[in-house]
Amino acid sequence: MFRTPDAAELACHEEHLAREGYVIVPELLDAAGCGTVLAAMQALHAPETFGDNDFTGFRTKRVFNLFARTRALDPLLRNPALLRLVRSILGPEAQLSIASTMEIHPDETPQALHRDDAYFPVNPHPPLVVNTMWALSDFTDANGGTRIVPGSHRQPGPVDPAAASIAVEMPRGSVLLWDGQLWHGGGANRTGEPRFGVSLNFCRGWIRQQENQYLSLDPALVRMLPDEVQKLLGYDICQFVGWVDGRHPMRAIVPEVRARIHAGLHRGTPAR
Repeated sequence: MFRTPDAAELACHEEHLAREGYVIVPELLDAAGCGTVLAAMQALHAPETFGDNDFTGFRTKRVFNLFARTRALDPLLRNPALLRLVRSILGPEAQLSIASTMEIHPDETPQALHRDDAYFPVNPHPPLVVNTMWALSDFTDANGGTRIVPGSHRQPGPVDPAAASIAVEMPRGSVLLWDGQLWHGGGANRTGEPRFGVSLNFCRGWIRQQENQYLSLDPALVRMLPDEVQKLLGYDICQFVGWVDGRHPMRAIVPEVRARIHAGLHRGTPAR
């Protein structure tokens, strides 16, 4: 399903991500994997309508809360190459912040350039967010490939709106990663076909996730997921952050433990 980049390639990608604020890992997901994931995402998109403003796109479809809806993305979330690059910026306790789809249809206009960590009003700050975009169709300048301003993650203020941004062009199966401080935006689709991407965005383990994973997913579902997926969804401890009544959060969603906590009983007290 996945290509396995060697250590030299990954080291080169790490250096480029840190220096330029973005990197493209080409064709990480094979054709069969792309087909499987795309079919699952298209099924979710079938009943959806277009956005209702310039930022979300009047000709763009989006679906959120993906890990409550499908298991098709679990392998992408756990991919070792992806996690190595994300953790090279955010550290070992990086967690999923939000997962969504972005299907840009013909005649969509360009999205305004923006930063994805702007909702954290702390400046200056170390990298707090690393976002990823999996290309389930080819990304080109013509079909709305994400536009970026390389190196702008090091710029303290906003970029000049007239500044030259470049379109990310990559074949399907590739993944784009970028620092949340990088100025970027969706491109205009001037073709007759939609451009389809899946965005898995990460943040440091000690800040709040953009999408509330704890309320988005049924605890019964979370208990069935692989340990690594549980941790990446935020069911983990980051230093001294994340405890529930002194317990690891995965212990706290076991039914009998939850009942005891909600009843206000102490650990070791039998639930009535």
